[in-house]
Amino acid sequence: MAVDLKMLLPEWFQDVIEFNELMETEATELEEAEDCIRSVRNNCYIQTADEATILLLEKRFGIVYQGESLEFRRSRIMQRYNTVVPFTVGFLKDRLVELYGVDGYEVMVDGKNSLIDIKITSDRYGAVDLLYNLLWDILPAHIQITASQVNTKNFKGVLSLGSIVSGTKVITI
Repeated sequence: MAVDLKMLLPEWFQDVIEFNELMETEATELEEAEDCIRSVRNNCYIQTADEATILLLEKRFGIVYQGESLEFRRSRIMQRYNTVVPFTVGFLKDRLVELYGVDGYEVMVDGKNSLIDIKITSDRYGAVDLLYNLLWDILPAHIQITASQVNTKNFKGVLSLGSIVSGTKVITI
């Protein structure tokens, strides 16, 4: 707590043991009250909400918790709140940049045939689910979607492969 309650007492009470004990007790209670107020204030905003509040918001939106980090869960809820129609390709790209970064996706649009092909390169768990939730919320029903996740891992070393060729003959009597 920022204020020492003992210093608020008049001088002639500051040396009385009972008043000092009362002030220590009150200081503990005030610290607990301040912690509760701070928690309520933090839970008013998604970016600072605790896990219990995030779980409540996930239930409200029908989001199933699958072991993701708290930051990922917060971004998923923010995505749900920030979903706005009408749909534009620019809006889709802005949302993809927010979720996966500038180099984290590829989008190919075929307006004539109403096709969108999206490839995400994030190796984060649940990235495809987040993409599908976004697309479900913002894309019009007549647009066909092809979405995939591409993972590339570069490693140094030797790769040895073996193979065998086998023949099978089926005879029916």
